[in-house]
Amino acid sequence: MSFTRILLAASTIALLAGGAAYTAEPAAAPAPTQNDGRGMMRGMFTPEERMMLFVDGQRATAGMTDDQRHDYRHQQRERIMAMSDADRAKFKADLDKRWAALTPAEQADIKAKMDAFRAARDANSGGYGH
Repeated sequence: MSFTRILLAASTIALLAGGAAYTAEPAAAPAPTQNDGRGMMRGMFTPEERMMLFVDGQRATAGMTDDQRHDYRHQQRERIMAMSDADRAKFKADLDKRWAALTPAEQADIKAKMDAFRAARDANSGGYGH
């Protein structure tokens, strides 16, 4: 065998071994999708409906500990996810009606509060948003 063929075979083996070692590392977690439950509420509600949910949550959790707030949010999410399509449509219609009943100044105030909340959350979580 010529030196060139030996060098070519050794290079091929080294490349294949390096590729196998690379793929043997654990894969990174896949990006969240709506199918795995993350972001589901974002696709289910309009921005205005989410702001009304935000207001309701802020009012309901005032004075609660972090654990209590976490439990409240979890219970609310489970309640919404368990609703039938008809019940969810009624719930969304109520949120829309309540948003429309607010004055433009009240709507702007809620938007500002939600923006401040998001900015604080993103600053504390490294921008991931959780």
